[in-house]
Amino acid sequence: MATDVTLYVGPETAYRKFRFTDPDVWEAVRSQILSAMNAGKGTIQIPWKGDNVVYVYSPYLMVTWVEKDAESSRGLTSSTP
Repeated sequence: MATDVTLYVGPETAYRKFRFTDPDVWEAVRSQILSAMNAGKGTIQIPWKGDNVVYVYSPYLMVTWVEKDAESSRGLTSSTP
């Protein structure tokens, strides 16, 4: 399960960026996204600063995310000789 997820909603030139570090919160949002995508319509509620941002999904709403987990970020260090 990813422990660091960045979600982008909207077109490339005017997207909203959300970050999730709680796996349970991300899974709830991810589930809504996948359900809406499979149905071709629906709403996606994203918790943000104590409120909920609600998007009405359509095939024209761009939704992408980047998942990182603790394992993939370990060992990625840089050293200078």
